[in-house]
Amino acid sequence: MQQALAAYKGGDLQDAVTRLQRLRAAPTITSQQRIALNDAMAAVMTEIYGLAAKGDARARQAVKQYEQMQTMPR
Repeated sequence: MQQALAAYKGGDLQDAVTRLQRLRAAPTITSQQRIALNDAMAAVMTEIYGLAAKGDARARQAVKQYEQMQTMPR
């Protein structure tokens, strides 16, 4: 989670999305960790969608990647 947030804060939005999605798919996280992860994912994606709407190319790529990852079989 720390690496994902560091990537996000550093502007590497695609890496942040990838890391958060991998964490979300991990079967070994506790229910409390899953809640915290979902909250973090929602906050990050809200920001990324906002940036994409303003024309940020990195954010658009991160949105595209996020949406592709949502449709992948787990």
